[in-house]
Amino acid sequence: MSSEKWFDDYFDSVYSYILLQVKDPHTAEDLTQETFLKVFRNEHQFKGQSSIKTWIFRIAYTTTMSYFRKKNPLTYFIDLNMLKDDTSPEKIALLNSQQKQFYEALGGLKSSYQQVIILRRIQGFSTIETSSILNWSEGKVKMSLSRALAAFKKELEKGGFSNEALIR
Repeated sequence: MSSEKWFDDYFDSVYSYILLQVKDPHTAEDLTQETFLKVFRNEHQFKGQSSIKTWIFRIAYTTTMSYFRKKNPLTYFIDLNMLKDDTSPEKIALLNSQQKQFYEALGGLKSSYQQVIILRRIQGFSTIETSSILNWSEGKVKMSLSRALAAFKKELEKGGFSNEALIR
């Protein structure tokens, strides 16, 4: 399979993964393009030890984390709380109140919890794939997901949100 096919197959999911973290479509597009440039340049390094999607998401993860480190070297974390301060008509039109509560609650979690929820629950990666992307043990992924979901549920409840289906 060629890197052009990988681009066609995975661009949208990589873009949405990055957008969930950076909350800016232009930055997400730039980081997604940067991710795929790295994929194209390093295609020869893919050894098939994981799925190609997992390998690409590992590159997307490191590209995004590098962006946050460069942006704020002392406290690089994923700040989804930006939504609380954004009252632009476009954002309001795009996000209904449940979605806002969801993203605000997710933004209230520490970075590692956000990552594991995004990868496991939103992107649908397996425990093994998530451990490969984050470079964690499978046990750490399972424990972190359990703790992250409990913390996420508390954040949602603080905001008065009670839709259990979203956090199972």
